[in-house]
Amino acid sequence: KCNEEQPKFNVIKAMGNFLKNRPALGATLAAMGMFIGIQGAATAITVSFQRYYQIPELSGIIQIFTYMPMLIFTPLARKMVAKYGKKELSTLGSLCYIVGACLMFIITPNNVFLDLVIYILASIVCSFGMGVYSTISWAMMGDAIDYNEWKNGRREEGVVYSLHSFFRKLAQGVGPSIVLLLMGALGYVASLGTEGQSLPTAYNMCWLVAGLYTFSGVLMFIAIAFIYNL
Repeated sequence: KCNEEQPKFNVIKAMGNFLKNRPALGATLAAMGMFIGIQGAATAITVSFQRYYQIPELSGIIQIFTYMPMLIFTPLARKMVAKYGKKELSTLGSLCYIVGACLMFIITPNNVFLDLVIYILASIVCSFGMGVYSTISWAMMGDAIDYNEWKNGRREEGVVYSLHSFFRKLAQGVGPSIVLLLMGALGYVASLGTEGQSLPTAYNMCWLVAGLYTFSGVLMFIAIAFIYNL
C-alpha cells in the first residue's frame, strides 16, 4: 500500500555498517593503495624523466603504452572471473603489481639507457597487475553491497559507494601531499622546478617511485587477500 510506513533511514548507522563491512573495507583500502602509488608518484616520475633519464617527453608516451595490458585483459575479464573468481584474480593482479614495482629498484647510475628499459618493462608488469584489479574492483564493491544487505537487512548502496568514493578521493589528495614531504627529505627543492634539481636528487626520485609503487602494491595485496573475505 502507498501509505505504508517506511522505516527511517539512519545515515550514522549506515556509516557504522560500512566500517563493519570487511569486504567494503578491503576493496576501499586496495583502491586507496592504488591511488597513493599512482597519484603520489606522478611528480617524482616527472623529475626522474626530466633530470635522470633526460627524456621528459617520453614519460607521457610510456604512460599511454602501459595501458595496453589493461585493454588486453578487459575483454577476457568476464570469463576469467567466472573461472577463477574476483578475489583470486585481484590478488594475483596485486602480486604482479608488486613484482613490477620491485623491478624498479634495479637502478644502475652508469647505464641510464638500461635503467630506462628496466623501468619500461617494470611499468608494463605493473600495468598488467593494475589492469586486472581495476577491471574487477567495482564488481567487488557490488558484492560488498550485497554482503551488507545480507548482514544488516538493508540495502545501503548509496552510503557504501559514497564512502568508498570519499576514501578514494582522500587518497588522491593526501597521497601527493605526503609524497611532496618525502621528496623534500630526499633533496627536492620546489623553487628550482623539475629541471633545476640536482642529479643525486633525480636519482633519489627513481628510488622514491619504486618505493611508492611497492607500498601501493603491498597495501593492495593485504587489503584484497586478508581483509576482503568474499
